[in-house]
Amino acid sequence: MDRYVTLGADEHGQVYGLELSYDGTWRGNPLGYATSCVVIRPMKKDVYEYITEDPESAKELWQQCVAADKTEKGLDEWFDDYKDSDDLFDKSFVSELLDDEDNPTVSQWEENRIADGDHEFASFREYVEDALINSEEVESVNDEDDVHEWESAGIFPPKKPFAVEFAPKELLEEYYAHLRKVGYEGWK
Repeated sequence: MDRYVTLGADEHGQVYGLELSYDGTWRGNPLGYATSCVVIRPMKKDVYEYITEDPESAKELWQQCVAADKTEKGLDEWFDDYKDSDDLFDKSFVSELLDDEDNPTVSQWEENRIADGDHEFASFREYVEDALINSEEVESVNDEDDVHEWESAGIFPPKKPFAVEFAPKELLEEYYAHLRKVGYEGWK
């Protein structure tokens, strides 16, 4: 099973994480190239509703299915089946970065929360969502509707230090130094 550590979020509210080796260190690229992160992003409520409720959101995919002779159903009937499938959103890495107890950032947050008697947030996910909403550095996440659902955004390194940091400072500094060392764009 792969393990990840949640690092931080950029100014767009995208949350980044690094894959961990078996010994608990992050996997630096042995060739010396910049190490990419798995990235997830919040989805606004209106976007979520459009994707899950409006057949027009999947019209192009339906047309491709018709052209490939994969369905004979009309758009509305096909969409009813499609929206009940697991294909609507790519949720890769969402659980790993926001919920997984094997993620050192999640487990450390939980330990600190219990030790401090802080019960404001029931989960690390809620904590992250609140941090994005209340950060002056995050421009696209302003209220709860802006974090209605999470989806995968891809695999790439950050362009600059995180607007909101979640991982321990030492790990972040090591990762930032790695990006500078390999001369990744924006880190030179």
